[in-house]
Amino acid sequence: MTTSTTGQSQQARGAAAPIGVVGTGVMGASLARNLARNVDGSVAMFDLDQAKIDAVIAAHPGEDLVGYSDLPDFVAGLTSPRVILLMVPAGAPVDAVVASLTPLLDDGDIIIDGGNSHYPDTERRVAGCAADGIRFIGMGVSGGEQGALLGPAMMAGGDPSVWADISGLLEPIAARADDGQPCVALVGSGASGHFTKMVHNGIEYADLQLIAEAFAVLRAGGRSGREVGEIFAAWNAGEGRSYLLESAATVLAQDDPQTGGELIERVSDHAKGKGTGAWTVIAAAEQGVSVSVIAEALFARSTSSATAERAVWQGDAPLVGTVDLPVDVVEHGYLAARSIAYQQGLALLAVASEEFGWNVELSQVVRIWRAGCIIRARFLDALSKAYADNPEATSFLALEPFRTELLERLPSLRAVATAAMGACVPVPALSAALNHQAMLMTGSLPTALVQLLRDFFGSHTYERTDAPGHFHIVWEGDRSELRS
Repeated sequence: MTTSTTGQSQQARGAAAPIGVVGTGVMGASLARNLARNVDGSVAMFDLDQAKIDAVIAAHPGEDLVGYSDLPDFVAGLTSPRVILLMVPAGAPVDAVVASLTPLLDDGDIIIDGGNSHYPDTERRVAGCAADGIRFIGMGVSGGEQGALLGPAMMAGGDPSVWADISGLLEPIAARADDGQPCVALVGSGASGHFTKMVHNGIEYADLQLIAEAFAVLRAGGRSGREVGEIFAAWNAGEGRSYLLESAATVLAQDDPQTGGELIERVSDHAKGKGTGAWTVIAAAEQGVSVSVIAEALFARSTSSATAERAVWQGDAPLVGTVDLPVDVVEHGYLAARSIAYQQGLALLAVASEEFGWNVELSQVVRIWRAGCIIRARFLDALSKAYADNPEATSFLALEPFRTELLERLPSLRAVATAAMGACVPVPALSAALNHQAMLMTGSLPTALVQLLRDFFGSHTYERTDAPGHFHIVWEGDRSELRS
């Protein structure tokens, strides 16, 4: 066992730590340090690699950290009920740690998985641990390394009885919104915490792509990358303020360390992801919910990385034309699309909560997203209140002031998508947002033909507008209509 000097004195007195962190990577070490500054007592750290423990504690001698490389000693060094935060890679490593911990824990002890685990794995672990008397919590953590160290947004899910035992540990380390509320909560039961973080990341995919497309449209108006960054900074000073807009303004102002020009001009356009965007799209397909903006953002990355296929067509690339649109039109188009992307993600979360019985309150989720996380934005204050006042709302965009704002901005979104496509500037996410809202607002969709075609070739039946039930035409016979 390795301890800090403070930790040694506490261990000598027999004092136990109120929480232990497994994993000393960037996120694990940052969260442990955050806890050490904010909780009453030392924070225990465990890693099989003794050198990693030694390095973290040596680098921060003034922080009350106690390190272990022996798992039974680590567990014995925690107060009861034991609270153990796992910060290890998702998948098999989580299962391995849980399997090692289970024989050492008592009924009522708590394991919190703070990684980006896939929610079906979390659902399985919740049930498996419950059978052993252990309360397993899947908790999404957003904010990156700095957030983990200074205040992340945390989305926990699992046994509701757990909150009394962990809230006093998590609330002090969470980000604080402008009203002082900590951005952490038990959002629901089961795997709701990791599902919520997955949806958060899906919305992040969408917003990143929408900002990139706004960038492309503004560039097609003859502006430099630095000039677009200044425009984004101006947007961020207004009602559209968000962490991602602020970040875009910052990176577009960055000079290339090698050439002195704009760094954006030297960066490869092959973007990738780590899986949560794909999980969101797959979950939406399984639940029958449209997340088309998120899906287009995901597939835009896939297309950007299809380098061999892209190379085939470079010689036939169309000449990109000029997009001559006022800056405020592009801004309003972007804001309309962003709100549609948020609504798609929240609709997925609501449907999944109903399907799995998680009892997620969207007002709580949005409240958590107001600070600390990657998708934090000014409008989430009003959105949290709207959901609190209208918990059964099908769509927040049907509530005021969001409905009026969207209706006022839709003409701009239409103008941006039309002008961009006319100039051969690809805007798949902006177009998806426009098409999604157009489908919602169109009284009669051509999917009526889809119903008939499915009945024609597969006898899948169709529904009528003027009578209840399901119907089938005897296509190979007398073309009579049967009702089922």
